[in-house]
Amino acid sequence: MQEVITTKDRLMVAFGYLLPMIFPLSLLNIVITLVYWYVAPYQSPFFDHHMKENINAQISYQLYIFVSFVLFFVFGWLGTSYPGAMPDVFQVMLPLATFGFIGIIALIILFWWVIFVIAIIASIAKKYFRFPLIIRFIR
Repeated sequence: MQEVITTKDRLMVAFGYLLPMIFPLSLLNIVITLVYWYVAPYQSPFFDHHMKENINAQISYQLYIFVSFVLFFVFGWLGTSYPGAMPDVFQVMLPLATFGFIGIIALIILFWWVIFVIAIIASIAKKYFRFPLIIRFIR
């Protein structure tokens, strides 16, 4: 039997994907999406699937950004704290590595925006969408 996906389902899912884009604050968007998922008056398997994917994607991408920030500050701290203890090659590569981490953070944020727009389009088209490169915390 084919599942019937209503217009209301599609709009609720699209709004669920828009919430973190409207409130792009680190942990607040996860909490807002969780509250929206649990408080929503009407839930379907389509809605549940997309909200799980939404929350998993937000947690994963924020974890990736956090790890990039930590590596950025660790490399920056190493370069300023022990300038004579490192080989000259490492001192030359250090600024490149730190700017590389800034670029990685920018790419993660850009990828996050693009993939959420794709998820909104997929939900409006009645497709079950699975985010790439995420850790599935909620199954």
